[in-house]
Amino acid sequence: MPKLRNGDLGYIISILVMIILPLHNEYLPPLMIMLGLCWIFEHYSGFEEMVRTRSKHLTLFFSFLIFYLWQITSLLYSRDQSMGWSNVFGRLSIFVFPLIFFNPVEKIRANVFKLLKIFAISTSVYTLSCFGYALFRSLSFKTGIWVYNPHPTDSEWLNYFYGPEFTYSIHPTYLAMFVLISVFISFESWYNPSEMSKFSYLWIIMGVFLLASIYFISSRSAILASIIMIIVYSVNKIITDSNSRLFWIVSVLIMLISLPLIRNNDRVNITLSRFSREKLNLNRQDERIIVWESAWKLIKRNPLLGVGIGDVRVDLTQEYLRAGEDKLAKERLNAHNQFLEVLLEGGVIGFSIFLSVLGFMIFIAISEKNLLYGLFILMMLFFFMFETILVRFAGVAFFSLFSFILLNLTSKSHIR
Repeated sequence: MPKLRNGDLGYIISILVMIILPLHNEYLPPLMIMLGLCWIFEHYSGFEEMVRTRSKHLTLFFSFLIFYLWQITSLLYSRDQSMGWSNVFGRLSIFVFPLIFFNPVEKIRANVFKLLKIFAISTSVYTLSCFGYALFRSLSFKTGIWVYNPHPTDSEWLNYFYGPEFTYSIHPTYLAMFVLISVFISFESWYNPSEMSKFSYLWIIMGVFLLASIYFISSRSAILASIIMIIVYSVNKIITDSNSRLFWIVSVLIMLISLPLIRNNDRVNITLSRFSREKLNLNRQDERIIVWESAWKLIKRNPLLGVGIGDVRVDLTQEYLRAGEDKLAKERLNAHNQFLEVLLEGGVIGFSIFLSVLGFMIFIAISEKNLLYGLFILMMLFFFMFETILVRFAGVAFFSLFSFILLNLTSKSHIR
């Protein structure tokens, strides 16, 4: 019992959350429930006082809560109640993680950077397994010799070392987010070595490894975000840390020189070729453009309230059929843009709440000079523009968890 009041159990569960999120997020829901129960037990005596205190973190929590409540409200006008309730329960972490981490127990708050390091290590382990599994699938023993072929025999255009084939058990978009934030956790760990300072350079090695793996994950959003984030991070270090100024200047120069190598990635090359004058397709055959136009047509017909949390996929599919896009209708593609998805689900009201959430996060990052939090927000904005992150549990859990756990980076836990 003393350990519960001391926050030890909640801290242990938080460690498990950080380990499991990048490895197998399907096991997160029971941990979320346990973590929530621990939070209630540890805060029940001071809950009223905590809610009454004026805090930017508390205000952000309420903004997340209002956003989630509006999604629940949209069930009132959703025709597909089954899908609607499934989405509501699938996004429960929008409420749970902010509740737990906007004011965590002292044990968690004092060790928040350790939790982030654990997440980065777990992400690195999974990424290493991707390389190992890709190599395993690429090797075969034929007629007494080892044969290396990274292309599946039934799908020669695919490659075990790129995209969904590489990430194998998780969507590349979500792994790319995990990897990218872990890059900067690793770099910050290098700046803030623990007692075992002789191992501090392992963090910079891990950060470089994770950054390089973005190329193989082949998320175009992540590649673009990583370039901008590295430049922002390097400029910050050049300005604030004279000791590492030369290192980051050289790093940015190496990155800029290496940019042409990105064209060797098939997914990136195809994307860039679409924007060349010789290959620009004036007939609008890019599927993502068609999806965005279909979503916008739906939004214009349901501007104030949207179509509801349960009907987005159904209504988008019908819109694809009206446009003669049978392939898109069969795949039941979402809006592939988080801002459009929020407009579709909750209309202008839901969209305004969502923008308020993001705006307040930006305000906190700037006012508290929280570099890692600012980089996280910058990363999410890039992904929100090209992907619908908050439609799957992995994306919802990651966004809601890191939107609050990064708030707890203080001078005690993190010197920057």
